[in-house]
Amino acid sequence: MKIISYNINGIRASTKLGLLDWIISSDVDVFCLQETRANEKITREIFADDEQVSLFNEEKTSYPFYKFYNCGQIPGYAGTMILSKINPDKVTYGIGDLPIDNEGRVMTVFYGNLAVVNAYIPNGNSRLDFKMRFLEKLTDYLNTLKSQYSVVCVGDFNIANDEIDLTHPNECKNKSVFLPIERAAFKKILSLGYVDTFRTLYPEKREYTWRSYRSRQETLPENHYNAWKYRIDYALLYNKHNYEIKECYILNLPFSDHLPVELTLGFK
Repeated sequence: MKIISYNINGIRASTKLGLLDWIISSDVDVFCLQETRANEKITREIFADDEQVSLFNEEKTSYPFYKFYNCGQIPGYAGTMILSKINPDKVTYGIGDLPIDNEGRVMTVFYGNLAVVNAYIPNGNSRLDFKMRFLEKLTDYLNTLKSQYSVVCVGDFNIANDEIDLTHPNECKNKSVFLPIERAAFKKILSLGYVDTFRTLYPEKREYTWRSYRSRQETLPENHYNAWKYRIDYALLYNKHNYEIKECYILNLPFSDHLPVELTLGFK
């Protein structure tokens, strides 16, 4: 199974840049998209649901997706979406009684003994308390899921776990994304038995999933450290049923200020 996690920073803007063409051309089983920033009506129109001629309608194309939306109730803010070639056994939304469902930040699809969680963790610059409560609820949820399922949790965590995961660790020690309290919350998830699949395969590799639009346009070498870059998008795995991490890539694409993470799983 191949899973892609991608913060698209607005579905309207990213589709104008060619996101849909890339999705169609990609040999991927499950797309987990974050920060759609549109209500469900607009999202359905972009993906041409219902009676419109559809790129993703099973009757009109050889490459269909089942589509699931959690767009939230705040116009132009947050939101998640899943496109799946496989019809899941079950889909759930949210992670508990914390009022995050209004922002459409979490959804889960279930395939047999595998649960795939699509999560968009809040930015902590203005709402650090909310971010920490969110992470606590997410941790409890992932801990519950692993009692029954193998779990893949993908998404934009808005946390750089270690110094290797950002270009300016000293300057960021007192900034959200690299605060000790945030990093401790991320490591608590890992302590449940979840592994960072990219870092498992590449312990010393410096690659990043977020860069500013300005640095993206700079004609600098990829490893130039004047550019501010972070690895804050992850594919975490709790391996209860003998899955194999075949590959985990960070793809260099132009549709957002984030870069997608592509995870390929197989059976041992």
